[in-house]
Formats: sequence, structure tokens, C-alpha cells
Amino acid sequence: MAEHSSPSSLRIIHSTLRAMKEPVLLVDADGKIHFHNDAFQHQFMTAPDKETIQELFSITDDLFPIQQETIILTTHQLTVTAIEETDYFLVHVASLKIEDLFDSTLDAALFITDPEFRIRVYNEVASTLFRFDLAEDIIGLKPTILHDAKEVATRRQHLEQLNLKDLSDEQLFLLHGREAENEWTYHRLDGSTFHGRLYMTRLPNDTYFLLIQDITTQKQIEWHLTKSERRFRLFSESVVEAVIFHDHGIIIDANRAAEVIFRTKLEKMKGKTTLELIHPDHHARVLQRIEEHREEPYEVLGQRADGTSVEIEVFPREIIYNNIRMRVAVVRDITERKKIEKMLEREKNAIMRQRDITQSILQASNEGFLLTEEDGSFIFMNVKARKLLDVPGIAPSKIQERISLIPNLDLNTRFDMLRQVEELLAGKHSELSFRFTLQRPNESSPLYFEFYATAIKKEKSRISRHGFLFVFRDRTEEAKMDQVKDELVSTVSHELRTPLSSILGYMELLRYREQPADKIKRYVEIVHEETKRLTTLLNEFLDIQRLEGGKQEYIFTSFSLRDLLTSTVDAYRETVEHRIELELPEDPVLVFADEHKIKQVMLNLLSNAIKYSPQADHIQVRLSANEEKATFSVTDYGLGIPQNAFDKLFTKFYRVDNSDIRKIGGTGLGLAICKEIIESHGGAISVESEINDGSTFTVVLERDPRKEWN
Repeated sequence: MAEHSSPSSLRIIHSTLRAMKEPVLLVDADGKIHFHNDAFQHQFMTAPDKETIQELFSITDDLFPIQQETIILTTHQLTVTAIEETDYFLVHVASLKIEDLFDSTLDAALFITDPEFRIRVYNEVASTLFRFDLAEDIIGLKPTILHDAKEVATRRQHLEQLNLKDLSDEQLFLLHGREAENEWTYHRLDGSTFHGRLYMTRLPNDTYFLLIQDITTQKQIEWHLTKSERRFRLFSESVVEAVIFHDHGIIIDANRAAEVIFRTKLEKMKGKTTLELIHPDHHARVLQRIEEHREEPYEVLGQRADGTSVEIEVFPREIIYNNIRMRVAVVRDITERKKIEKMLEREKNAIMRQRDITQSILQASNEGFLLTEEDGSFIFMNVKARKLLDVPGIAPSKIQERISLIPNLDLNTRFDMLRQVEELLAGKHSELSFRFTLQRPNESSPLYFEFYATAIKKEKSRISRHGFLFVFRDRTEEAKMDQVKDELVSTVSHELRTPLSSILGYMELLRYREQPADKIKRYVEIVHEETKRLTTLLNEFLDIQRLEGGKQEYIFTSFSLRDLLTSTVDAYRETVEHRIELELPEDPVLVFADEHKIKQVMLNLLSNAIKYSPQADHIQVRLSANEEKATFSVTDYGLGIPQNAFDKLFTKFYRVDNSDIRKIGGTGLGLAICKEIIESHGGAISVESEINDGSTFTVVLERDPRKEWN
């Protein structure tokens, strides 16, 4: 194209275009219209303020500037051709065929039906607008299914009375396919609705073409305008609110109520600005509303002529009076209303605080609370109760119905509980108490609950005379404590009885029978060992009691972990048959801890390693350290520990459920004491083990930050 176009060449182009019968345009590369012929003027230029083809035909800006000849499909087919030796493009405008509409960017849902008025073809906008993903969701259905059934029935009845005959669906829509009558309420497949405008025409072979546009936004705007107009009429007719007319903020007129509210005369108000009636702190806000022609109501602090303040509500509106656009503001004194609102707000806040406190207490409780009507309908339930009863939003709304669906509850317990609840609701009892157990799936231990309820009296009401409070108390921990107590009694009785029986038996032999010297020596050694065992047992019980009660005292000093481990192992070697292999670093490995308690941990781990490796002939003890941590471990090659026992291994009274281990005996307190001691020092103890392949217990402690050994 030429860099410039001469005036003579343009006149020739204009003359040529005027002679053409079809609508044509002359545009530049950016889409700006420079010329159009009469055919285009007659058909399209209904809006003279449209200066570009983008505005006329809703074309996206990404097609501009025009680089080459092209065809643009919108509501019409635009054929763009470059004019040689000029900077312009010729645009031929032609109506789209219905088939072409389906490939255009028209923002409307398009449908074509078969002769039986069932949907056969639709465009992508239709699937988006009506929210269906698959063709089978809509193909084969009548377009009637997309309309509001009640609205269709009402219009059908009206038209059939006018036409004195029954109408088919297609006849009904064709009769309504004109101007204001073609607005319908449409239902999407997800249940939501929108307002749409329907255009429908009959095609050859008795098929139909339907075009549906979403006009929800337009309807909302119309609704807001109607509401604003109704509000304006209401306030303008009132005599208790101030009505002030102003032009760009200059007061033209006002009514008597304005004089009362602002305590001044009308003559003094005229000619002044509306901002003089507003507190200075709000001038900028009000001025912005006036400049932006905003019409929504707002609250602001007004200022009277005597300097006092008044809280007002302003309802602004723009009107045309004597061909002059001005604003009218209806002003209401809301001082008393604000006082009442503040008082009610304080009362509301106090009630809500009280409610929140009560609900917080109930929600934080470990017990499940349910409040019901006299028929068992839920009024309130806290989180604990909802979790127990597994009550979703669509669950039964009565306690007796919900009990029937409590998961993991056996049939006999369910029947007994339901019977007692129904008797309570029937008035046969004033309260009930019930205990039940829930077996959790994939869990070995069940949950234990206590369930009790009582009737509560309400204030006199014509609706109901009383309700019920149901409480579900989780007593699983109590049951566990009972089990621990039973295990404690069993362990203590067994572990104490064994050494005491041995001591008593051998002492009786020494007392009542003459024994050789070698037997006396052996009996005394046995009694001594059993006494030591009994002492150790009692010390373990006392230690675990002090540790759990927080009464254990620690004496922290700096010492060499290597020296302590060496002396402990050397002393222990003399009492056992196992060979103890000791691996130590050259570093003394200083720690700051209670030396006696750390030695107790070492002895306990050594004792366990010997005890639970009866078929092995040695154990290994290792010590290592880095800049921050010291680590020692004890490894045996004995019975091993199953993986499922690791989580409970360091809890008190726990014994691995293994016949070989059970035979060895023990209280199940040693490792629990070790864990308490090490964790009290800020360290950690762990285990690695395989069945029949031994175990390794590892202790990690923080090193003494002082590097030198004193």
C-alpha cells in the first residue's frame, strides 16, 4: 500500500462505494471507519457514536492492526480487502448463514432442532451458558426442558385462551418470539437460573433455529433503576425528610424539613454549597460522590448552621428540570436511630459474647452435648457430638433416628440404647444412663463411651413444654487407665511374688533343716540375688512414680561419657557370661547431665541386651560423637522385637506379646524409665530391631558446650 492516499483517489473510491448496493465500509488498519455507503448507513448506523468496526460488530482487539486480507465472522461476515496504493481496507458486510453462526464468536446460545422439536445441534456458548459437558446431556431433549416450567405453563394457558386451541411447544415459543414477549427464565443443568431473550425461526424441513441471549445483567440493572426511582418518589413526597435541589453542589431550593434539620432559613441556604451542610471531615467523600454522579444512599455527618453536628442519611438522585441536569438529595435525620442502633448493638454484642462463651465452653468440652426438642429433634450439638454421631447436613434430624445409624455399634447395644431413648422421649423416665463400646475399623483397641440424658424444663411455650439434654462422655482413657491399673496389679503381684516366694522358701530351708555348707552358701547367694531383684523392682516403681509426678531431681555435672561407659561395662562384665565388645573414640566426649541417671540408663540397656539374647554369646556397645551430639548404642543378637511393638515399647508396663519374651519376665518399666530420663535431658532414645536378629537401642545426648576436660 502507498504511504499516503491522494484526495483524488479517495474521491474516486467514495464514488465507487456509493454506487454499490451491498453494505461496504472504508476503514484503516486500526479499524476506524473513514467512509460508509448508503446501504451500510441504512442497515447498520443506528448508533452514530460508533466510530470503529470493533464497536459496531463486537470484534476483539487482537485482530488489529489489520495485516492482510481476511474474513471476520461475528454477527455478520466481514470480508476485508486491501485497496492498492492506499492505506485503507474495503470491508464487505454480509449476513451470516445459520451454519456460519455456529462458527462465529457470537455470544449467544444457538440450537437447531429436528422436526420433532428435539435439539440436534448446539454451539459451544450453549454448553457454557447451560453448563453441560457432554452432548448426551442435551441432544435429543426438547428446548422446553431449559425453560421454567411454571412460566411456560402460565404463558401457554394465556395464549391458548386467546387462540382457542391447544398449542405445541414450538408454536408457543414462535408466538412469544417478538420484542418484549421473548424474555424467559432459563434453568441450567446445575439447577441455577438466569434471564434470557429468545429468538426463534422455522427452517426448511420443519426444523427450528433458536438463539438465546443471557440478559441477566441487563435485568439486574433495570431492577436497580426501578428500585431507585421508587425510593426517589417515596422520599420526595415525604414532609419529614429534607429535600435539597442543587446544581453541581450549589443549592437551588429546599423544603421546610431542611430548615428544621440544619437549623437555618431557606434564604440563607440558597446559593451556598451543599458541602456547607456537611462536616469538614467528610467533604472529600461527598464531593467525590457528586462529581461521579453516584446515586446510592449513604450515611454522613452533617453540620448545622449553629455549628452542632447531626447524623444524616442521604438519598441522592439526578433529575432533568427545565432542560437542566441537577441533583436532588433527600436527607433524613438519623440521630435517634443511631442512638437506638448503638444501644441495640451493645445489647447484641453482650448477648453474642455470652452465647460465644457458652458455645466455646461446650465446643471445647471433651464431652458430646446434644440439646433436642421433646420429640428428639436437634436444637444444638457440639463438635464432639457431631463427630461421634457422624451427622452430615442431610442426616436425620432426630436423636432416635441418628442412633440407628451410629457406625460400628453392635446390634444388641443399638437396640437397647434406642429402646431407652424412646422411653425417655415418651415420658416413661426422666433420665437415663448407658455405657457402650465402639470397635474401630482396623484398630485393635475399641472406644468406650458413657451416654446419659435428662429432661430439661423450658419456659412456658405453646410449642413445647420441655426438651432433653443428651451427653456422650468418652471414657476411653478411663478404660485404658483401668487396664493399666489391672496390668499394674498383675505385674506387681507376679513380679513381687516370685522373688518373695524364693526368699521365703530358701529361708525356711535354712531355718528348719540342717544343710551342708555348700548348699547354705548357694541358698544365701540365691536369697541375695532375689533380694537385689526385689530392690530393683521396687526402685523401678518408685522411679516411674517420681518421673511422672515431676518430682525427680537431677544433679547436672560435666563428665566424660566415655569414662562412664567404660567403668559401667567393666563392672558389668564381671556379673555376666556374655562377652561385651566395647568401641570407644579417643575423645572423652563431655556431656552435661546427671551422671547417676545416665549410668542407670546404661545398666538398664545392658541388662535387657543380656536378658533378651539367651542364645547369643556377646553384645556390642558403641560410643560416637560429633560437634553437637554424643551417641551410644547397645546391640544384642537375641530374640528381636516386632515392628508393630515399636510405638508402645517405651510405655510403662508394656510387654511384647511374644511367648519367648514373656517367659523371661519383667515389669515393662525399664524402657519407660530410660525414656523419661533421656528426654528430661533433652535427648532421644530409639530402637532398631528384627525378629530373631537382635536389637539396637540408641541414645543421643547433647554434648557439653565446653570443649576441654577438667
